[in-house]
Amino acid sequence: MAQEWFRTHCARFDHGGCGLKVSIKDGRLDKVVPDPDDPFSHGWHCRKGLSAKERLESPLRLTQPLRRTGPRGSGLWELVGWDEALDLLAQHFSRAIQTLGPESVAFAQGAPKGPEFFLLLRLANLLRCPNVAGSQHVCHMPREQMALVTCGFFPVADLEGPSRCVLLWGSNPPATNEEGVLGGHLHACLNQGARLVVVDPVRTAVAEKADVWLQIRPGTDDLLAMGFLHVIVEEGWYDREFVEQWTVGFEDLRRAVKAYTPQRVAAGCWVPEEKIRAAARLYAQNRPACLQWGNAVEHTPRSADTCRALVHLMAVTGNLEQPGGNIRADMPRLMPLKDMIALDDFPDRPKKLLNHHHRILPRLISVPSWMVVQSILNQAPYPIRSLYMQGTNPLLSYTDAAVVKKALESLEFLAVADQVMTPTAALADLVLPVALPMEYNDIGHYGLPHGFVTARPKLVDPPEGCRSDLWIINEWAKRMGLGDRFWPKEEDILEAIVAPSGLSFRELCAKGVVFGPKRYRTYEDKGFKTPSGRVELRSSLLEKWGFSALPAAEDPAPLPEDFPFLLTSRKPKDFFHSAYRHLERLRQKHAEPTVWISPDSAARLGISEGQKIFIETAHGRIAQRAHLTEALRHPVILADFGWWFPERTGDPLRGWAASNLNMLTGVGRTDPVMATPQVRAIPCRLTPA
Repeated sequence: MAQEWFRTHCARFDHGGCGLKVSIKDGRLDKVVPDPDDPFSHGWHCRKGLSAKERLESPLRLTQPLRRTGPRGSGLWELVGWDEALDLLAQHFSRAIQTLGPESVAFAQGAPKGPEFFLLLRLANLLRCPNVAGSQHVCHMPREQMALVTCGFFPVADLEGPSRCVLLWGSNPPATNEEGVLGGHLHACLNQGARLVVVDPVRTAVAEKADVWLQIRPGTDDLLAMGFLHVIVEEGWYDREFVEQWTVGFEDLRRAVKAYTPQRVAAGCWVPEEKIRAAARLYAQNRPACLQWGNAVEHTPRSADTCRALVHLMAVTGNLEQPGGNIRADMPRLMPLKDMIALDDFPDRPKKLLNHHHRILPRLISVPSWMVVQSILNQAPYPIRSLYMQGTNPLLSYTDAAVVKKALESLEFLAVADQVMTPTAALADLVLPVALPMEYNDIGHYGLPHGFVTARPKLVDPPEGCRSDLWIINEWAKRMGLGDRFWPKEEDILEAIVAPSGLSFRELCAKGVVFGPKRYRTYEDKGFKTPSGRVELRSSLLEKWGFSALPAAEDPAPLPEDFPFLLTSRKPKDFFHSAYRHLERLRQKHAEPTVWISPDSAARLGISEGQKIFIETAHGRIAQRAHLTEALRHPVILADFGWWFPERTGDPLRGWAASNLNMLTGVGRTDPVMATPQVRAIPCRLTPA
């Protein structure tokens, strides 16, 4: 039997994009192993990436477009061909735009997997449809946008540089392999002697290795960050030369942090005062030091101030743009994002966005998902009646899941493109089966601020009825009369993206990874890309837009008597958000939704290991299995995110509500700058089932 080995990169089984070697035998995927020679991952891998064969060959895959024939959620479908499916898309969206206006339709995507998110934005902008819903308000944008207004770039932890200290804040790279940051990078940095500070409410494996571990109360990151700044500024551990030459507003910041004494912060964050001082000193005194922040800091209505304060930490300690600190990771020369998304073709877009009506940060190109949900239900500030979704499962991933279901059920037309019949797809009028990575040519990390892109060549043919997201959008656009602004075929999109680099897509595949230039201290020649040319500790842009120019923090409220526990959450490392519960290899390692509880908390309620328990907040109730662990302290509990049950085929919605964390969340209060709701640190109660 003919067998060949190929090199590629993991396509969002996780955020990392690890290098893989793939064996193809007689046109089918045979084996997947880590690539020890990959210049990015150096052999680092996880179970998800090695499960690619099962993902491609799963019997639960969608392989033919489906049109609904019964009530929403009834599970009654008929098969249709691709021409008919694309015609349905074009007819419904064209009719809605013509009769109700372009604001009456919207688009949505979860975590981008390649260029398809930006191609979707292109379609929306050329149709003058302002709203493309995403998860960015709770994922990456608070960090990115607060960095841009403060220092003009997104500061990436230089774990491959000469770091003397790593500050992990709400980040666990060995388990999460966050965008551009792999667990292997962290291990290599620590093996070279870097000191380690960890801020995490859970005693993770990296927390056990830390010189100082701060077991923070969930949801108080803003308070702790201001406490770090207080210690560093008041005790004089800041980089005086950098602060004097390259920042503005330092004295304003000094006054702003003065009130956040270690005593006050210790009381609010549940962290001993001496540990706060020790951690802040360790980070400030061991330069260069890098701060690796995780998605967890973006999950409360204090996300903007938390992220601003953390950028200020990098700045006042002189660790911005320093080798081994937090650096500017320039992308390779590729098609600019503004050209890909046709931004200049829709100049009045900012005023049409739902973001504008809610008066949040004007720079966001996506719309917080909860705004689209409210617009559907309230028909204000304008009605959204048709929705197209790709690579997202809002019944599991959007805040306030019960309300999301009502919104989706009220739409006139809903189309979903996905790989399996998710609970969200089950509510659609039209379901489109997508080809999976390794079944089409693709580029990884395009549009992300981490300084590289990866090649993901086609290795096998998809099932006959499956198409890539790029193909679907490109062909749909032609039916909407936009053929002159899209491409003859999907491969031409990739060629256009890489053309400015001087490479063809084939040449990109031969290289595997292309890195942008790694440069340091560019501010010495050009200044920082801010209005003042310096790091703006007092932000002129936020002040101009009507927000506070300086960060602040809140003291947390006491837990109420009727909700005496504090709920936080995790994305199990065996899955990616709500995806891949249908893969047996991964479910064997994590069979059921699990909530971690301290033995102390469990003893108070008579809860035993493995017992099914109810978790209840002011918004709803779900059930998960208890796991007793010393990794948490009373009264914090850690619940699994993203759970549904693909094996429950008798239920068209696959048990979507039973263990779904977002049955417990709401949008009663959101961050004034970033629109982030409270998805962590939620008062709850526990009941043995």
